[in-house]
Amino acid sequence: MIPQFPEFKKIELSDRKEMEKFTNQFPHYSDFNFSSIWSWDIHNKTMISQLNENLVVVFNDYVSGENFLSFIGDRKVIETTSKLILYSENNFHKKFLKLIPEEIFLHFKNSSFHIKVDRDSFDYVYLVEHLVGMEHWTKHPAGRGIRKFIKKHPSYVVKELSIKDTPHKEYEKMFEKWSKSKEIENHFELNEYKAFKRLIESGDENIKFISIYIDGILAGFSVYEILPDHYALAHFSKADIKDYPGIFDLLNWEEAKFFHKLGIKYLNWEQDLGIPGLRYSKTKYKPAFFLRKLHIEPLK
Repeated sequence: MIPQFPEFKKIELSDRKEMEKFTNQFPHYSDFNFSSIWSWDIHNKTMISQLNENLVVVFNDYVSGENFLSFIGDRKVIETTSKLILYSENNFHKKFLKLIPEEIFLHFKNSSFHIKVDRDSFDYVYLVEHLVGMEHWTKHPAGRGIRKFIKKHPSYVVKELSIKDTPHKEYEKMFEKWSKSKEIENHFELNEYKAFKRLIESGDENIKFISIYIDGILAGFSVYEILPDHYALAHFSKADIKDYPGIFDLLNWEEAKFFHKLGIKYLNWEQDLGIPGLRYSKTKYKPAFFLRKLHIEPLK
């Protein structure tokens, strides 16, 4: 059971249903997705609480690893924000909250808080129906990439797998190959690899793997989660871009076709963290809209 603030508990797999009672009332923000929180809690430091019927999370910064507070909910927002900022200042020496869903913005009108839109944390959301037609984007690099890939590798194979059917060794080799291309010596020490392993070990049946094989060898894969309200959320994606240029374009296209068959309307590809390369790659696929997040701090 999630304790009442100011008590916190470390997150456990058994907390999923209770946490989703809070989060499913809002759009599917990647930061508050249970599988995402669970898989990236590689140091067992993420903690949860509830305050005024809002879910409170002690996150670890995706880049620095430092603790910070956030919450999702619309009950007694001003009071909740004030108490959490005071707690954050006293315990983490941070006088702010991050990753606050934009839907809560209306509650901050005429308040004593300074609200900043955090562009680096926006979730990119795409229309599946739009992505399904990527091979026909005649003047777009993604469309060209797909057509070139099909011409060079016409016999590629797409496999759609559940979490229990995943060939773990093949995915491990793909992480290793990707790491070497980035001049990373030991992929086992990568935070992303550790998070990937935790996600697989969760055993969640809503996690789906879409993989591309060429001549029987894994060339790329993506991991998604099927969510309510016709949504899917991206978790991980790795591919051999050195040997197979354009494979990410093809992979994203095949994913869209797979989800279109399932009746999924929207794909959330998470945030770009302000990294220029990620921002370019996410923007080029033409997101339909963003799930915007806020940075909140007291007025000085």
